This record gives sequence, structure tokens and C-alpha cells, in this order.
Amino acid sequence: MSTQDRTERTDVHRIRIDADAAAVFARLQDVARWPEMFEPTIHACELSRTEGRQLIQLWAVANGEPKTWVSERQLDEQQRRITWHQSRTAAPVARMSGAWSVMGAGPGNTVVELLHTYAAQDDDEQSLEWIARAVDGNSTKELAALKSACERENDADAAPFTFSDEVLTDADPHLVFAFLDQGGRWAERLGHVAEVRMDEFTDGLQFLRMTTRTPDGDSHVTESFRLSQGPAVLRYKQTTLPGLLTLHTGVWTITPAGEQWRVRSEHTVAIRTDAVTRVLGPEATVEQARELARRNLGNNSLRTLEAAVRWAHENAGRKTTVS
Repeated sequence: MSTQDRTERTDVHRIRIDADAAAVFARLQDVARWPEMFEPTIHACELSRTEGRQLIQLWAVANGEPKTWVSERQLDEQQRRITWHQSRTAAPVARMSGAWSVMGAGPGNTVVELLHTYAAQDDDEQSLEWIARAVDGNSTKELAALKSACERENDADAAPFTFSDEVLTDADPHLVFAFLDQGGRWAERLGHVAEVRMDEFTDGLQFLRMTTRTPDGDSHVTESFRLSQGPAVLRYKQTTLPGLLTLHTGVWTITPAGEQWRVRSEHTVAIRTDAVTRVLGPEATVEQARELARRNLGNNSLRTLEAAVRWAHENAGRKTTVS
């Protein structure tokens, strides 16, 4: 069956946003910020841009499964319209295209329309329904997130913030990365991890579920989708969040530092401002919540970095399959 002969379906989703149309359109152009804004997006990057043509790659969750695809987008700033089509699809999608339309609806008021047109591999009805559920679920979440981000653009308390921890080492960087990449073995290698499960997918995508012990003896479960870009970059997005956070993404990197290697853990988090006093007490502030998040996440990161370096030294000379 040719691509043109497959059953095609079109879905449209809309939302009204209390924000200026130009600001909304700028948000949609900046795909690097999509993981901060859109719940399904694990990672996004701009591969190239020339004269209104933008090539992007997205890694995102669809119906609970991590997928990646490449899309070509045409940016019409005058009409505030972005048309796109996937130049590399992920099963069960045979083809996918669509458009973002940003329409002014009065001062400080905007309507955004998101259109998808798609077909399934082998024209399979079950696959078509799977795509329809993914499109509806992700579109609904993305438009709600776009509305929230644009309407809270000037809310400094809710804005994401980034921090990092690092160690310098002369250990084999391939072994250090292997430790970070093999998250499924962290329960036996990290004292603060009680239980762990890791599922691996294609294109370096992983799902990691951990039960983590805190210094005060409590434990909590975290779930993250990860993108392994060996031998030096591993990204992740936490999908089950503690009560104080609305966002937690991170990246592990290994880079040269003179005759040593810099192993770095970077976090980007956002505070759930309406939960601060409920979780931390009636006198608590957003700044205290930020300090707590930075301390807890940083402590766990440093323990993991130090354990990775120790393990790499202990296994020096050992061959690794990470490339």
C-alpha cells in the first residue's frame, strides 16, 4: 500500500490564552524550552534553521511509550503560523503533519489552534486509534501547558531554575558513563537506592523507576524517562514529581578538563508555589522550597557522581559495551 492510499485523519484542538499573541508565538518557536513547558516532551532540539525553515528533533512520551521523530517546520512570523511535517516518523505512524496557528483575539487575548493530520502504518485501524489517543492526550496537555506558561510568564516564583554539581576525575570516562547509563543496577551500586527497574527502548530511550532513601530515613518513588546519548550525555525528565515541584529535568555530562574529566549533573526544576505552605508549613517561602530542592537533589547527585567514579576506578581496564 502506498503512503497516499492510507486512511488519513485530521484532529483540531484549541485553547484561549490571556497573553499577547507575539509572546505566545515566540514560545512555540523556541523548541529548546519545550521540555520545561510540555509534559510529554523529554528533550527537544533545533537541528537547523534557514530562511523560515526549521528542522527539529523531539523525544516525547505518547500513550506511555517514549518515541523520537524529526519534523520540518515552516515559520510564518507575519501570520503567526507554524506548519510542520514529520520527516522521520516513529511506529505506528506512517505520516504526520499539522500546524500551530496563533490568532489575536483582542488586547492580551489569544486563541491557539493545533492541527494534526496523520495516517497509520499498514492502514491498521487499531494503530490509527492508538495515534488518535496519543494526539488527543498530548495536544490537550500541551495546550494547557502553553496557556499556563504564557499566563505566568512574569511570575518569578514559578519560573524554572537550574543548578549543577560536578566532580573532577582521572577515571576512564567510558566506565563512568557506563555506571550512569546502567541505571537498572543502581540498587546494588548506590546506597540511597532501595529498588530500581529500568526498561530500555530504541534510540537510546529508557524508563527508570526507583525507590530512593532520604537522609532522614524516609523513602519515595521516582519515575523518569531518560535519553542515553553515549558516551558523554544522558538526559532525563522526571514524570512522577514530589509535591513541591512542577518540573524536574536533568542531564549528566562528561567533558575534558585538562588531563582530567569533568563529570557534571545539572538539574532544572520549578516550584509548585501553591503547595509550599501546605508541604513545608504556614510560614514557609518559595525561596526555602528552592533551597530544599537544591539541597536534596544536589546531595543525591553528588553521591551518584562519587559512586560512579569509585566504580570506574575499581573496574579500571574492564571492557564496556557503552559506545
